[in-house]
Amino acid sequence: MLDETLTVKYLKKRNLFPDILILLKSIFEILPILFVVYIINKIMFNSIDFNNLLFLSIFIVAFSILKSFFYGLSIWKTHEKAYEMLVEIRLSIIKHLKKLSLGFFQDKKIGNFSNIINHDVEQIELYLAHALPEINSLFLIQILIVITILFFDWRLALSLVSTIPIIFILKKLTDYYLKDSVRKFTESSKQMSENLVEYINTVSVIKAFSNNETKTDEVLMDMKDYIKWVKSEMLNITIPMSLISFFSELGLVLLIIIGSNLLVNGKISVMIFILSIILAEKFSKTINKLPTFQHFNIILNESIRKINTILSVNPLIKSDLVENPKNGDIIFSDVDFSYNGDEKVLFNINMTFKENSKTGIIGSSGSGKTTIANLIMGFWKVCAGSITIDGVNINNISEKNLSNLISIVQQDVFLFNLSIEENIRIGKPDASKKEIIEAAKKARIHDFIISLKDGYDTLLGENGVKFSGGEKQRISIARMILKDSPIIILDEATSAIDPDNEFLIHDAINSLGKDKTLIIIAHHLNTIKNLDNIFLMDRGEVICSGKHDTLLNCQKYREMLNKQNQVDNWQIKEV
Repeated sequence: MLDETLTVKYLKKRNLFPDILILLKSIFEILPILFVVYIINKIMFNSIDFNNLLFLSIFIVAFSILKSFFYGLSIWKTHEKAYEMLVEIRLSIIKHLKKLSLGFFQDKKIGNFSNIINHDVEQIELYLAHALPEINSLFLIQILIVITILFFDWRLALSLVSTIPIIFILKKLTDYYLKDSVRKFTESSKQMSENLVEYINTVSVIKAFSNNETKTDEVLMDMKDYIKWVKSEMLNITIPMSLISFFSELGLVLLIIIGSNLLVNGKISVMIFILSIILAEKFSKTINKLPTFQHFNIILNESIRKINTILSVNPLIKSDLVENPKNGDIIFSDVDFSYNGDEKVLFNINMTFKENSKTGIIGSSGSGKTTIANLIMGFWKVCAGSITIDGVNINNISEKNLSNLISIVQQDVFLFNLSIEENIRIGKPDASKKEIIEAAKKARIHDFIISLKDGYDTLLGENGVKFSGGEKQRISIARMILKDSPIIILDEATSAIDPDNEFLIHDAINSLGKDKTLIIIAHHLNTIKNLDNIFLMDRGEVICSGKHDTLLNCQKYREMLNKQNQVDNWQIKEV
């Protein structure tokens, strides 16, 4: 977790150099005040000549320059270390996300991850590079002021710090309230943003159903409620912060009262009295600034909490024994599976996908077809039983080796906002242009690509927004062909495309050759009729298996076939 590893690691390697610079800056911030009061005192008693005045003034200017120099240097060094921390945390989150099971992502919104990696990690940099140096500087100035006044008269110092215990209690109460308030604020802000994004993304649907006024009013009401809540929270926070300001000023008032009494009785000089008032006024200002910077500390802790919602999730554990199997039979033996320990979705699954064969998995929605594919890909660990490839348990196969073994084409294809060539090359980063063109030809997408103005250099847009579903599928298949994995999974790859594109994709699949283990997950039975073997699944169980002709003896298979024929022959009836 972040607060137990990365933050501690940063603080350990941070070293004392920035703190020493801040200490020097604080010292040179106090010294000019001492010299100015000393000069005023000398002028009042006509005991200073021009040369001494000039000499002391040069010191004051030098102190101011040194203060600015050490302040700038401390800011540079703290920013340098803070940005190192920033990169380290982001890399740590990304690496950790890569190790997590697919289930962690399925009930999460992508915007949440983006917000944590960008906004919340940025809050750590803001605290370390901006708030922390200022907080340290304020504390050091307060300590130096108290020591200086204590050096002149202990009674003045005591009067100045007499209200500190009350301020400390108020600060603790404010921090406690702020902690809860900031959490509510971030959650409320996130919810409002999500509602607004949802409204923008679905505005076409809202307009289509003539419900735009109602939905717009709902969004506006959410925003008004949010503003009302923020105003209420700010009022609750302002009251204790105002009390802190009052008691910090009260310390200054007490010093003036006690100092005046000491001055009248000849216990202190005018110079000490004036100097103490000036320093006490600065002390009061630093106290008033602390709650503002302490707010950064609350936000930091909230950001760390949200980052830990990712880093605290246990990764998908692989065996220390790493093996590298080649293409071979994929065997499910007595496999049970449930998502995140919930109700089981697979029961006692026994399946064999023969090497270099073509196998289909069919069944109604929710029967467990895609779950089988996810288990083969190693996205989840089974609850019971085992899955082997070429006799090797997939838990003993490294993520890299498993990825090299298997390619998958899914119904929802993701394409990057890059050129067509770069999207295909993802399958094999070092591929030549000739290899990419050959893969595109096998995927039956080459002719379409060269018909475009920019050909293979055509940008796809965000997630391939410029292209149809069938075109995106064939680009994805070209990427898969280029990767040339021995095991290929097609998960509903043709379920939502037109007949022309479906024909081209089937043609591309048939061109893959005999040296591939092909697993096709489908709803359409005509997709899998000619395969070597077919598994029919229902409610997490394998009902029957065999070739198409064999499965005709299975009642469930015949029912699916009849329903498919009814769908294919469906027409709108005349009224």
